Amino acid sequence: MMALWKKLSDSRETGEALLCDVLHELVVDDSQLDAFPPEAADILLGLLDDPHEEPQVYLLTCILVGRLSNLTSMARNHLAQRGALSSLASVLKRCYSALAYMSSSADRAKLYQVVVKFVMSMLHYFSLGAPVCISKLLQHDSFIALLSAVDCSTSGMYVCGSAQTKTRLEQLVLGRSMVGRRVWAASAVGSVYARLLGCDLVDIVGGVVELLPRSDSFVVDLYDTDGDDDVHIVDELMTSTGGVLESGVCSYDEDSESIDEGDWVDVYVTCVLDGAHFVAVFGAERIEQFHRLSESVAAAFVNQSSRLTDLPSPGQLIAVSHPQLGSFRAVVVCAESSEEILTFAPDCGYVEHVPLSYLSMFDDSFSSVIFPSPCLLHVCKLMGQYPLCLFTIVNICLTCIHLDFFVSEVVVLSILWLVFVYFD
Repeated sequence: MMALWKKLSDSRETGEALLCDVLHELVVDDSQLDAFPPEAADILLGLLDDPHEEPQVYLLTCILVGRLSNLTSMARNHLAQRGALSSLASVLKRCYSALAYMSSSADRAKLYQVVVKFVMSMLHYFSLGAPVCISKLLQHDSFIALLSAVDCSTSGMYVCGSAQTKTRLEQLVLGRSMVGRRVWAASAVGSVYARLLGCDLVDIVGGVVELLPRSDSFVVDLYDTDGDDDVHIVDELMTSTGGVLESGVCSYDEDSESIDEGDWVDVYVTCVLDGAHFVAVFGAERIEQFHRLSESVAAAFVNQSSRLTDLPSPGQLIAVSHPQLGSFRAVVVCAESSEEILTFAPDCGYVEHVPLSYLSMFDDSFSSVIFPSPCLLHVCKLMGQYPLCLFTIVNICLTCIHLDFFVSEVVVLSILWLVFVYFD
């Protein structure tokens, strides 16, 4: 066991593959769980503070830190005094940064999500410990990172929801007559598409402005008005996914005077990007115009395009004939194999992986076709209502920390409890 710890200390400079192997050996060696050398805490916290490309390094290191803190209450207090909570907070920050630019379905993104949940459970464990643990948890950097986990505007993990949430949201909104109350919000176009596509949208379209969706964005409270009773989409989404956080929706305090009440409009959702974001057209006239142009494009594809036989190049404008989504033009983002080509459709907002057999080239006569203008589209975020005004709690906490006010242990534990309940 001691040889493994020496090897772990040395492997910090020899590459992450070896580092993962040594960490894995230590994690699976159940026979000597209590045989931590005196320098174990420094080695593990040093690993947490270092940046790593592989999330497995963070996860395996956190598991060992968790075991170390479980030995005795004194061991946990010692870890807190040595800066363990600050180190865990730095892991959270790095995970959020990585998740903001990853597809939520990617294997590495899923692993980062596991790391975040594991770190949050560790922070919860420390928050129930001695006052020294609580005081360390309330240090500015650590507490800021913790609160960011419940701030939907910054958390890359929850701002996009889960695959289950996306599927359910598609079932609720696509192909239905919707009405929504929209409130202007800071643009989400760049960050959402950067995460889904893995690169900047402007780089993909080569600076061709007419292929970019509108830069203005809205938070929208959606209702399905097709049936006898109006269906509040966010209520249905939270009920079917078992909790508010999994929906990743944005919350607003209804009593806040600073929030614009917004206006009510007809809404047509062209596509759902993730569990919280979608692309929409607003207003009956614009919706009718969008459908009319989309139908003309689909009709033109039948006689004015020819199948591609070779892999297209990134940035190439092509035609896509999709069995479920219909026909549309798209820009190639990545084409590493004929079975999975990543595309972005500027006229409807789709981000789709499609096989080569779906793709066609434009004929010369296709230049006369009028496409739906991307200026009809808005990238939107689903609005929801939470029973707690988390942003108010966050502001109070940050004010107390900034002014160095005395906060009693009871109040601190209450705040932390609210944070962890919200997270769970």
